[in-house]
Amino acid sequence: MAKNKIIILILILIFKMPSAHAYDIKELINILYNKNQTKSVFYYNNKINELNIKNSYSSFYPKVNYSNTTSDTETKTTSSSSISSNTHNLSVSLNLYNGGHRNQNIIETKNKNYANSSLSEYDKSLLIKELILGYYNLKSFNELKKISKNNVNFYSNRLKEARILFEAGRLSKIDLLNFKSAKMNSENNLFDINNEIDNLMLKLSNLLDIDISFNEIKLDYDFVIPQPLIRKKQLSELMNSSYGKYLSFMEKTYLPEMKKSQKDLLPSIDLGYDFTDTDKFSSTIGNRSSSSVSLKITVPIFNGFKKENDFDIKKFGYEKKILDHKEMVKNFYTDYKVNFNNYNNTLNKINSQKIIVESNQLKNDGSVILYKAGRINVNELIDSQASVDLSVNTLNQLNIDLKEYAINIIIFNGDFEKIIN
Repeated sequence: MAKNKIIILILILIFKMPSAHAYDIKELINILYNKNQTKSVFYYNNKINELNIKNSYSSFYPKVNYSNTTSDTETKTTSSSSISSNTHNLSVSLNLYNGGHRNQNIIETKNKNYANSSLSEYDKSLLIKELILGYYNLKSFNELKKISKNNVNFYSNRLKEARILFEAGRLSKIDLLNFKSAKMNSENNLFDINNEIDNLMLKLSNLLDIDISFNEIKLDYDFVIPQPLIRKKQLSELMNSSYGKYLSFMEKTYLPEMKKSQKDLLPSIDLGYDFTDTDKFSSTIGNRSSSSVSLKITVPIFNGFKKENDFDIKKFGYEKKILDHKEMVKNFYTDYKVNFNNYNNTLNKINSQKIIVESNQLKNDGSVILYKAGRINVNELIDSQASVDLSVNTLNQLNIDLKEYAINIIIFNGDFEKIIN
């Protein structure tokens, strides 16, 4: 009696123990989002961009330098004397004009910063898309795993029946071997599915930077993507998306980059101030100070056409970048339209595939009945079940493809935040 009480107490404690936390997809997205916002490549790139802007303004401030020199000199002839001195030097310089280099550098740096920030937002969206598609692949594998387990059980039971029928002389050796092969194939298929799940979990753990197992993820959530979000936009509208802004701001960096090279063709003006103060410790020599203000104008006249040629090289480079940029914009719009075509095509294929799955399932149900009635052979039964599995697998993959095309469209449209929030 006491032994039974102990067992009951242990069972109660086991059931009361807190179970491992199960993550839904919204929590996983939040984990990934927070990771990208804090200690990540995106975080440090943002810090670098901020400092680059600060540095671009530094040319507007004067440069101040200070130095101090202490010396002690001793001379010996018929008499000896020693002179100690401290010399202080202070210089201040300010560039008043350098061919517009400073202003263009600020414009270029700002636009590069905006471009990099927009590209970071786009890259973050791609990582979240990768997480979502990984989640849907897990859902698909989970469904296939259930089907595969049912197939293992089905063929295990059929194999037991086949052995009995074979012993009774009512089934051929070939049919028995066919059932055995079908059972082994279904088991191998289950092994492959489990392996795919394990590999996918490793990728998701790496993406999220946490150790997470398949059993810790809830697979009961589905993203509802409103159809109005999947609408075709003009190129001008797409430029408001994260990747569109990246392209727009990058184009704005090319011209300032070229104009900065004009500084070598134009005069420059620098204002300078120097102050020197020397304290000498001697009975005959005292303090000496001097200061000067200078205005330096540098005018380029001729250096064998090198400066002019360098500027032309920059100009040709600018024109080449503009051509490359137009090609990037064109490819961006082409990718967008390709995703639209693929989305509509996949949507049509899904509707057809659903009918194929239903038809194959009905055929398989009939094949099981016909086999038990002895009206079809083993191979026809196995082929019928394989057709169901293949059609279900195809439907699952089509659904995942549809989600990917839809998310790509929404990211290009600049509406990704609407479904994530």
